[in-house]
Amino acid sequence: MESWELDLYRSPIIGDAQKPLWEMLVCTSEGQIVFNQFCPAAQANSDWLQTQLQNLIEARGGTPLEIRVFRSASFNLSLPACQALFIPLRKSLRAIAIQRWLAHRQQKVYPSLEGYSPPQTAHPVQRPVPVAFPEELLPERWGFSALPASELSLLRQVSISYGDIPFWKEDWRDWPAAAVIPGLFLIRKEAKPLARWLEEKGPVALSYVEAESSAILLETDGKERWILATFDDAEMKASARQFIERMNKFQGLHFIAVQPSEEDETITGFWLLQAQ
Repeated sequence: MESWELDLYRSPIIGDAQKPLWEMLVCTSEGQIVFNQFCPAAQANSDWLQTQLQNLIEARGGTPLEIRVFRSASFNLSLPACQALFIPLRKSLRAIAIQRWLAHRQQKVYPSLEGYSPPQTAHPVQRPVPVAFPEELLPERWGFSALPASELSLLRQVSISYGDIPFWKEDWRDWPAAAVIPGLFLIRKEAKPLARWLEEKGPVALSYVEAESSAILLETDGKERWILATFDDAEMKASARQFIERMNKFQGLHFIAVQPSEEDETITGFWLLQAQ
């Protein structure tokens, strides 16, 4: 069976009662659209959500392996419904496909709908102070890279011990053939302990802080941030800026990978990431 990702939240569409409509979105972790439905705010509760999920289960012929949500509000609304339907529910910032679908709707769909009201500028999210990466797991070498989007599906044919490639096709977007997904390769001879640690922490996103001594930060699913690497080399700073530019072109999509050596084609760990 498949895994689903879900969001139930206030939309930027104003309904007949001059109040924002809420919207329920469900897709598979592979990016296949399953369900989307607007409803009045008074209707957006656990009972309504449970009815929609029950109908989806019947339509798709079975219960999903799990449902992932990325918002606390969606989790609280979904929990009673999922418990009643015996569906495992997990709150995780690694619910990547639903976030990308939502971003697509915000850019391409909502502005064309009747009743659209542009959302107010969101307040900056307060992020935790970054801490030192475990010294015993630091990579011996690392480097920026890029993967052709057209080859993403091929990774599912490779034996990778650790990681998560949650989707390879988005129903809502045609990826340009020339598009490349930026990423970071971590090289460590003893690759498994590093990959295992990443698997346990749940990598969410990489970010770049440019300063006299610049840094690559790794955010993980426990709302932690780690100083993965620091550098002051001008060429490396230019590569980091290119990494961010590519990531922005792909609406925040990027990856992190672990290998035992640059010469070895073995990939010990690979995770698709989504910047918030």
